[in-house]
Amino acid sequence: MKAEYINPFIESTLSVFNTMIGIEPKKGELYLKKDDEPSFDISGVIGLAGQAVGSVVISLPEKLALKVVSKFLGEEKNQVDDDVVDAVGELINMVAGSTKKVFSEKGLRFKISIPNVIVGKGHKIKRPSNVPCLGVFFNIDDEKFTVEVALKES
Repeated sequence: MKAEYINPFIESTLSVFNTMIGIEPKKGELYLKKDDEPSFDISGVIGLAGQAVGSVVISLPEKLALKVVSKFLGEEKNQVDDDVVDAVGELINMVAGSTKKVFSEKGLRFKISIPNVIVGKGHKIKRPSNVPCLGVFFNIDDEKFTVEVALKES
């Protein structure tokens, strides 16, 4: 994966959180994801297909997901329910959709799938072994979440 592919996802994540939720996460360190180890408790996943193939994942610890979704929905959420799952799916959908537009303007077109949300400690997300994955941590107060991008031109 080209390192510059991660930047539009970083910018979209910062924009979506700031604009739609009113939270300003701080970008943390980048890392190369070498396995399918889980990052956190709740993950929203979107597949990418077309001139580029792969996936984008947002993964949050449960406590942070509840905090973020509560602000997003404007109502307190104390446990993971259908609203929380739907909201995490919508967040990854907005990040991927915004990023798709940036890539399209640069001549790289792809379609995005319907988001899937996986809930549970220890879940794993399998990616094709031939599509490298870069991740970036984001910080909100003293908590972290991650966005992981596996993208390869087809």
